[in-house]
Amino acid sequence: MHARLSAGQDAVTSVEQALAAELAAVPAGSEQAEAAEELGAALLRRASLDDQVAQRRDRHAAELHARIEAVLPGATGAVDTLLEALSSNADALSVRALSDPDVAETLRGIASVLVETELPEVAPHRSGNATRDESTAYRAAAAPSVTEEQLLACLRAQSGPGVTIHRITGLRMLSGGFSKEMLAATVEHSEGSDDIVIRKVAAGRTAHTLGGEFAALAFAWRGGVPVAEPLWLDEQALGTPAFATRKAAGGCLGDVWGPTGPVDREAGTAIAAALARLHSLDTAGLTDAPLPPMVTRREIIAAIEERRDVLDAVSTPSTPFATMFALVLGWLRAHAPADVRDPVLVHGDFGLHNLLLDGTKLTAVLDWERAHLGHPAEDLTYLRPSIEPVLGWEGFLEAYQAAGGKPPDADRLTFYTVWHDIWRGISAYRMRAKFLADPSRISDAMAGLLMSPRFLLRAVRTAFHL
Repeated sequence: MHARLSAGQDAVTSVEQALAAELAAVPAGSEQAEAAEELGAALLRRASLDDQVAQRRDRHAAELHARIEAVLPGATGAVDTLLEALSSNADALSVRALSDPDVAETLRGIASVLVETELPEVAPHRSGNATRDESTAYRAAAAPSVTEEQLLACLRAQSGPGVTIHRITGLRMLSGGFSKEMLAATVEHSEGSDDIVIRKVAAGRTAHTLGGEFAALAFAWRGGVPVAEPLWLDEQALGTPAFATRKAAGGCLGDVWGPTGPVDREAGTAIAAALARLHSLDTAGLTDAPLPPMVTRREIIAAIEERRDVLDAVSTPSTPFATMFALVLGWLRAHAPADVRDPVLVHGDFGLHNLLLDGTKLTAVLDWERAHLGHPAEDLTYLRPSIEPVLGWEGFLEAYQAAGGKPPDADRLTFYTVWHDIWRGISAYRMRAKFLADPSRISDAMAGLLMSPRFLLRAVRTAFHL
């Protein structure tokens, strides 16, 4: 059923519908309306390019046929048939490429043609000065999903003995990712007042990982990693599972692409120390985590196959980007590293967009929904785009090792660089399919149309040395 989600309607029509709904929800002529129109222009351009992918494939049909036939003799038919054959054989071809330079070079050539065909005008990863990015900058108009009365009842049920909760003020939505909602509020009680943050599963989203996320957060708190103090977890009080933390000072100075403002070098050193601290913790005390471990090679391959299942559920070989994703998944499977000797708690989403900085002090590492047992190189490669403009990569590694972190292995760094981009790229790609089937959320369009192709482009370039 899900395999045809992406074929619901063309991307341009979906964007036009979502943009009209978003503009109707904000005051005409306001800054929010201007920002929505600016975002809409970027989405419409990307959607138009995606809708024209079949024509671009036809223009490259002869070249694709020649290159694909070189590694799959006898492959014939229309472009979609060739791409289906390529996707089906991506694993076997990636294994052959390990020992056959000719196959490796041909796959590199195919990847290069597909980048030109599928990803024209995709902006590369930000590497220089901080700039506003359309894929992350816009905040959709949204009201809190719970009322002050509902939150008040929940907090009264969670309050300790002798503490009386009087009222809730300042309830508002925060930016909290795509699968979770973030609410902030001030709680006035018999002993004073506290600013808290509620992390809540969004309606219709998967709820089973929140308990593991809270467990990982609490484990990091006990271990001295700078995180927001965990307060309580409740599975039902707010309609969906939710937990509360004390609000930490500071703000985020980056998005998923890197810094969005100046970040002091001293802050970069504090980030290195916090990551080294996390990776030094004895995981024997960890009771749960939101994601399965990636410790053995079998578990790493299982994680790759989970991504393949997600891809297959929302695409066909003719869907834009699908064959490129399949090629990179094949590369990942062929290059999966050996078992991790000394597994650590990996945050999994350790970037400036999830770090609160108060001046040069790192006050909290946020969003533990991808935490799991694995290799330290996972967090290092994820963080690299954020931290490289601040300290330089070698400078950061020196600070990380000075704080107790172990030197990373070059091959694992390459593998996990590709892994993170493909994980995020396919997650965003699923939102693309959801958006085309139901264009009701502009955030789904931002992820699916603007973010997914950029993650994919970076993964392809790293894996195939483009």
